Amino acid sequence: MTELLLVRHGQTDSNLQGRWQGWDGVPLNQQGEREAALIARRLAQTGEAIAALYASPLRRAWQTAERIAEALNLSPVPHDGLKEIHFGHISGITLDEFREGHPDLHQRWTDKMDLAFTFPGGEQRAQFFQRVGEAMEEIAERHPDQKIVVVSHGGSIRAGLVHYLPAQFSQWWTYELGNCSLTRLEVRDGQARLLALDDRAHLVE
Repeated sequence: MTELLLVRHGQTDSNLQGRWQGWDGVPLNQQGEREAALIARRLAQTGEAIAALYASPLRRAWQTAERIAEALNLSPVPHDGLKEIHFGHISGITLDEFREGHPDLHQRWTDKMDLAFTFPGGEQRAQFFQRVGEAMEEIAERHPDQKIVVVSHGGSIRAGLVHYLPAQFSQWWTYELGNCSLTRLEVRDGQARLLALDDRAHLVE
């Protein structure tokens, strides 16, 4: 049995402003740095034997992983498959700007079951789900019967849950995942069990 400890990156200014970051190299803000330190401390204090640390190479996730790496005495391993969905030409805008500037595209985007939906100049929803699912499966297969920390993004963690919990596919958009939240998946023979979702206990003063 392998356990994946899925961590969303810390807060950025774009998160505060409600801007879609996608593949943009947005850094953590001061609050995000604090959140990264808190999740790092929690993972270190549990005493769990964590074998490896993987991370999206996008700046906000990588900075979060670096804080965890220091606490766990591990070297983070970059994996492109863990990156957020590529928003293409609409990266950096808010949801309201998306709705007002691209009404037809926004209307199609609201159908969360439309896997063929593609961001202009960006990524198709189905391809994104496949990319992240394959990345997480590859990581799990590299580490049988171990605990692994994976630092990525809200969309990427949802995509991972789509891959491992297909029976709950219709719920994928409802998974709430706060900055530096912890989600745990137990994986055995390609089957998974959700142990924790959006755990933010470590962020409470």
